[in-house]
Amino acid sequence: MKNVVGNQQALLVAYAEVSKSYHAIDEFRMKLLGLLPLASLVGVFLIDKDKLLAASAVPGSGGNELLGFAAIFAAMLTLALFGYEVRGIRRCHNLITEGKHLEEELGIGHGQFHVCEEEHQNTETFLQPLNAKLIACLVYSLVFAGWFFIALRFGFAQTASTCVMSATGIGVVIASISYALVRKLTAP
Repeated sequence: MKNVVGNQQALLVAYAEVSKSYHAIDEFRMKLLGLLPLASLVGVFLIDKDKLLAASAVPGSGGNELLGFAAIFAAMLTLALFGYEVRGIRRCHNLITEGKHLEEELGIGHGQFHVCEEEHQNTETFLQPLNAKLIACLVYSLVFAGWFFIALRFGFAQTASTCVMSATGIGVVIASISYALVRKLTAP
């Protein structure tokens, strides 16, 4: 009997640690996901408007190379942060799997990790594709596309329509590829 109680306590301690780790990673991911677009908007507003307008007013002027470099740097930094986000997604996925296993061992039929797994597997609702993985892929690719637009328009003096088409196309491709990759990395 003492061994069973000791095993139950060990499972509860492990469950508490898995829960704590999951919530810490998930909270950090949500903060980063919310902060990235906000920081990007602040960055855009900090750009010197006079130089920005001067570069955009003269087609073929060559643009502002420094602004182009800064925008490309911000776009690449966005992709690097997305790589870190993928790492967090994978860690959360592994913690959900382990948490679900611990819930089964503890006899918890409808715990937080079972709910996470049910949300992942629920295909009955039309909202099923709208999950945290898709939203993260969309946010990061939109921020990347925004910085790419700024680089093309104001750094390389491309026409607005060319910039919109290029940034939108690349953003959609990045979102699609990244979502497919994330789904493959977190497949059951």
